[in-house]
Amino acid sequence: MPSAGLSQLTYRKLHITDHLAFEKHLLALDPECRRTRFGMATTDAFLKQYADRCFTLNAVLHGAFVGEELIGVAELRPIGELFAEEAEAAFSVNQNWRNCGVGTELFARLLRSARNRGYHKLYMTCLKYNAPMRHLARKFSAEIVVEMDESVAMVETPHRTMISLMREVIDDATAYAHQAWEWHRKALSRRQPLGVDENSRVARH
Repeated sequence: MPSAGLSQLTYRKLHITDHLAFEKHLLALDPECRRTRFGMATTDAFLKQYADRCFTLNAVLHGAFVGEELIGVAELRPIGELFAEEAEAAFSVNQNWRNCGVGTELFARLLRSARNRGYHKLYMTCLKYNAPMRHLARKFSAEIVVEMDESVAMVETPHRTMISLMREVIDDATAYAHQAWEWHRKALSRRQPLGVDENSRVARH
């Protein structure tokens, strides 16, 4: 784990304004991480196209950030058309941030989003040898079926409640407030040098 530490991690949903951060995250994945995420070798061009599609599909993306750097993503996508009751999940975490709880936190948030949207079953497909992902799925009581070179994990989600809905609303509001504060702080920091010079001139006179 990098020296930044878990205490500096923040979690929130991704929006269209996070497109470049998501693309950068995917491109930063090493060849093995790309293979375990997509089940095949991928090119940079493929990843850029994938990042474009993710923000046009009916998907919910949860991200883990260190500052402005996106280091982990959980993707939730419905299976079928409107009023779908099943969804698929996918995860990608930067190599340096694996096995330190990032995937677990992202999975918990994704599972709550699936629950609140009425998805009763959540599927996750990974390569058979991807033991960390299978271990993550088992943490959430997933049933795992191995077929040829792939493992398919299925999690049954509980029915949504007012508490689960409110927790997601509160998390989203907290994340928005944090972003707004960061934007305000950066705006102030950009203006500070000018303010310091003005104060210095006033003091000299």
